[in-house]
Amino acid sequence: MSAWEGSSLETILKAEGRDMIIETGAWTNMSNEHTARTGADKGYIMVIPEDGCSRMNADWHNASINYALQNVSLVTKTDTVIAALG
Repeated sequence: MSAWEGSSLETILKAEGRDMIIETGAWTNMSNEHTARTGADKGYIMVIPEDGCSRMNADWHNASINYALQNVSLVTKTDTVIAALG
């Protein structure tokens, strides 16, 4: 479920000196949430633009965005991320 498992993500991030991940993608309550939790556990700053995540069910998406992801990431909007990257 997590982008960390079976990938070279951490190796690449460390080689590039990155400490922040802006995470978008499919299945907010599954893939996004697991990836954010693992990233936070590894010490990365996790940023989740909520409108950049897709969902199968609005209730599950909202539960992840409004509760679970609040504890491990900065939940924001895509426009805010784009403006910050300016």
